[in-house]
Amino acid sequence: MSRLKTMEMYNFGNVMRNVKKIFFTLLFFILIYSVNGQNKTLKVGNVLPGELDMGAFNLSQKSTINIKGLAASFDQWNKYLNYYAWILETDSRNVIWKTTMCQDYEEEGGEYEVDKQLELDPGNYEVYFAAGSDYKKYESFEFNRFLGSLFKKKKNHVDEYQDKFFITITGKPNTFKIMDPEDVVDKRNSKAIVAIVRVGDYEKIEKKFSLSKATEVNIYGLGEGINNQFYDFGYIYDVKKNKRVWMFNKNDAERAGGGYKNIKVEKKLTLPKGSYYVRYTSDDSHSFDEWNVLPPDDPQYWGITIFPATEADSKHIIPFRKTDVIKPFVNISKVQDDELRSQGFSLAKGLKVRVLSIGEGIHEMVDYGWIMNADTRETVWKMRRRSTEYAGGAKKNRMIDEVINLKKGNYIAYYVTDDSHSFMNWNDAPPYQAEDWGIKIWTINKKDTAYITPFDAENYVNKNLIVEIVRVGDDELISKDFTLDEESKIRVVAIGEGRGNRMFDYGWIENSEGETVWKMKYNKTIHAGGAKKNRKYNNVITLPKDEYEVFFKTDDSHSYPDWNSTPPDEKERYGITILRE
Repeated sequence: MSRLKTMEMYNFGNVMRNVKKIFFTLLFFILIYSVNGQNKTLKVGNVLPGELDMGAFNLSQKSTINIKGLAASFDQWNKYLNYYAWILETDSRNVIWKTTMCQDYEEEGGEYEVDKQLELDPGNYEVYFAAGSDYKKYESFEFNRFLGSLFKKKKNHVDEYQDKFFITITGKPNTFKIMDPEDVVDKRNSKAIVAIVRVGDYEKIEKKFSLSKATEVNIYGLGEGINNQFYDFGYIYDVKKNKRVWMFNKNDAERAGGGYKNIKVEKKLTLPKGSYYVRYTSDDSHSFDEWNVLPPDDPQYWGITIFPATEADSKHIIPFRKTDVIKPFVNISKVQDDELRSQGFSLAKGLKVRVLSIGEGIHEMVDYGWIMNADTRETVWKMRRRSTEYAGGAKKNRMIDEVINLKKGNYIAYYVTDDSHSFMNWNDAPPYQAEDWGIKIWTINKKDTAYITPFDAENYVNKNLIVEIVRVGDDELISKDFTLDEESKIRVVAIGEGRGNRMFDYGWIENSEGETVWKMKYNKTIHAGGAKKNRKYNNVITLPKDEYEVFFKTDDSHSYPDWNSTPPDEKERYGITILRE
């Protein structure tokens, strides 16, 4: 064999050996990567202000993790803008580490490196990275303009920092496994009675459950609150009693970490046998969708969760019993601006009923409900500021929830609003039960609904009506005749305008000789709702057999429908009505 041929075979053999060597080397690294590379390093971060990134991991045994990355607390703007991370232990919900624990962290520093080894017990862990502010005056600024001024002296814009700040967490391949952070929390909540979590902006979420016997529960919730007023909050409602049994409150609340308005509530509570709604409401900002101050330490639990206190308690949880629900026989709710709504009902016998009314009032009520006897036009119940309690949200949100006695008869429930702060048109924080803005009435016992008949209040015809002059406008003088065939007791109901012991819009009655037998006088009237000058007379007088003429006179302002101040409760009945008693 020629030397050239031998050399060619030798070179070919070397090439093949090198190819094999490269092939097995690549295969080795591929195998190593496939075995050890997957789920080895978790990265969280790269967020804009107001955003949150999250991850999770599981440790199958006690081991050490390595944390590396870059965070920031910008110079004198520490209270304005931070890029930071923390780790939460899933079962306990405790924060076990934050970037602010780093040796290089300086409160007035700026960027700082994260390089930490942390030994952890086996279990699930959640990792969060956020950017944001906790400056209390922040909300009065336009966010983009504020951040623009913040970085005016820097070359980079804030969005260029998105890729700069993050952390990585690396663990041993055989013990460290990357998990989905939402799945981790959802799995923890699998034993919950109710789990409303990760609530976003402008949400109203309701879940239901029933209990076969008295059950002890643990309540855990996060929301938004400032100065004992709550904006994102939850509550529990007993559907059989039609009553709130617990809600977010200052006694059960504490700081939740992060921004100044993040609150956390924890409560152990025993709920009687029955059926319940759990409701959570959020406003239009600062939620799991986006944070306008630093997020809380436990952001996924923005909402409300309820767990049975023990394994024995969990056995009392049963599917929701729809039959426990008692529907209101009067339901005037979700009332908006400048509305007057009514609903009539007849009682075949006297009943105890429960009245819930939620409205607006500071010194006096401006959005409120009342109940009137449809035949006598007498107010039998009214929502008064001094009898109300705080309804959540803004301090002016008021509510009354009480049981009253109503006699057999015909009734009309009313609800009136002014020109602002009502359902879906709030100029301040809404109440806990915003959907109940109005008046609702229930029977105490479900069987009592058989004695109730509803009717259309607007078309109700009073069988005792003799004559009426209503919906009187400006500069009018209207009269009508009526006759009494015998001496009679009659009820006079008149609504007009008066101030300083003098009436401007008023009624009177003359007999057949032209003599005034009755006149609406200021000192005999009461406040008719709305502006103080709205006056009402409602009383019984006795008149002999005769022919009569009833009059109603108005001046040049403040009458139906052109009011120069808040109209009276019964604006449709502005004028005078005569009824048989």
